[in-house]
Amino acid sequence: MLKMMAVRQNFPKSPPLDIATTLRREFKPDVKRGASIAVAAGSRGISSYASVIAAVIAILKDAGAKPFIVPAMGSHGGATPEGQRGLLAEYGITEEAMGVPLRDSMATERLGTTEEGIPVNFSAEALRADGIVVVNRVKPHTDFIGKVGSGLMKMVAIGLGKQAGAAACHAAGQRFGLERVIQSVSAISLKEAPLLCGVAILEGLYYETV
Repeated sequence: MLKMMAVRQNFPKSPPLDIATTLRREFKPDVKRGASIAVAAGSRGISSYASVIAAVIAILKDAGAKPFIVPAMGSHGGATPEGQRGLLAEYGITEEAMGVPLRDSMATERLGTTEEGIPVNFSAEALRADGIVVVNRVKPHTDFIGKVGSGLMKMVAIGLGKQAGAAACHAAGQRFGLERVIQSVSAISLKEAPLLCGVAILEGLYYETV
């Protein structure tokens, strides 16, 4: 007879984090005064996402830059500007709350083609900026295990690729695997697009920002 018993494991909660202070200490963007900077924000339910985005924007403004927000979520939100703007609003990321424009066009430009033959698409709005700051949570991917999971590189390859880029990457992922696709596509984007830096968010066991 198999005996079973219920077991509960309790993990300690992470200490409180002052997001604005932490970012002012760790995020020091090298930008010219008057430079337009696209802040890429995604569609995942990230804890304190609005606070992180707001702090990034404040630091960029203090450096003399002119930031704006670009949805970087591939085809999420129904692959429409209104849908993607609505998703960001659910997290408290709006033009009014952030104090900067939100440019939600789904238009892309072709940056090149990978050696596997994957077309590399990239947000046209982001490409018009002098620099791009990618803000995303970093964690293991739910569909594969590898050196690259769900984080900054995925946002560069798929999120900023908008619907066209996401479709191309996911189709190629069936043949080559998503990790290889993310690495190949993001390598071209990093070379051809004005990507300035990334802000990586980590979460604790209770999904709190740490």
